Formats: sequence, structure tokens, C-alpha cells
Amino acid sequence: MLTKERSVKRIVLTGTESVGKSYLVKVLATHFHTNFVEEYGRTYVEKFGTDFDLMDISHIAAGHLFLEDKAALDANQVLFCDTDLIVTKVWSELVLGECPDWIDQMISIRHYDLWLLLDVDWAWQGDGTRKFPNLRQRMFDRIHEILIEQNRPFKVISGNGEQRIQAAIEAVATVI
Repeated sequence: MLTKERSVKRIVLTGTESVGKSYLVKVLATHFHTNFVEEYGRTYVEKFGTDFDLMDISHIAAGHLFLEDKAALDANQVLFCDTDLIVTKVWSELVLGECPDWIDQMISIRHYDLWLLLDVDWAWQGDGTRKFPNLRQRMFDRIHEILIEQNRPFKVISGNGEQRIQAAIEAVATVI
């Protein structure tokens, strides 16, 4: 990692499908005058479809890490990440029944300063790439479990749009 990359605080917006991660990441980046990294998995699925295997999961994970590290070079003190490898892992386990080992290894060594775990109390919005409206709570619970197992600093963000924004801003302010 380059010096600039290390000095940047990394905040992950995590959670299941359709909980407002992509919306909130943009709001936070604007509020804190910095940039963000988009979820590479969405870009990949939009280009190649949702019929994928473990190799696709590896491409998604590696692509996201590449874009994240690149965005950190231009960040202003903090980088907001629209998802991380934990979501990729949970998705892979759900859809394929397993996850590549190297993703687990990267989860254990990647450093983030805070995870904002978005609650499932946000209205579902299908968009053609989202597949599991009935599994949101199960996915949320699994992400929550991993964050606890890994002893990661996180805050659950709940409520309507404005409540989420204010709770997220307050949580981020505590680490920057």
C-alpha cells in the first residue's frame, strides 16, 4: 500500500440487497467532500449477467479491491466503499454454497475503520439484478455475524432516508 492509501480512513457501507448502500455512499462522500468507490459486483453483473460461478466471484472481489485501492489515492481523508468482501462472501455462500478461500483470507487482513451495516428496514426495490427479497434478514444476520466474529468496528444504521443519513454522518464523525 502506498503512504496516501494508508493515511485515508476507509468506511464501508455494507448490508444486503436494496438497503440504500449506493445512495448513502454518494450522500456521505458529498457531505465529507471526498470520493467513494462503487460496488464492482453491480457493474460486473450488469455486464455479464447473474448466472455466475466461483471464478466470477473471484473477478468481482478482485475488481472491487482494485477500484477501492485506486480510489483511496484520490480520497480526501476518508474513502467511502459501497460494499466490501464480506458481502461478496455472503452472496457467494448464498448463491453457490461456497466462497473462494482467498476471499476469506482477504477479509481477515483488509483494514477498514468502520462498517456501516444498513438495516433491512428499507423498502425493497427490484432492479433486475437483485434476486433475493425474501432472504434479506438472513443475509443481514450473516453479515452481522461475520462482523462480530472478525471483531470489526461497526454501527447498524436504521430508519428512513433522513434518519439513516444523520446516523451515518454521526458514526463517521467519530472515526474522522
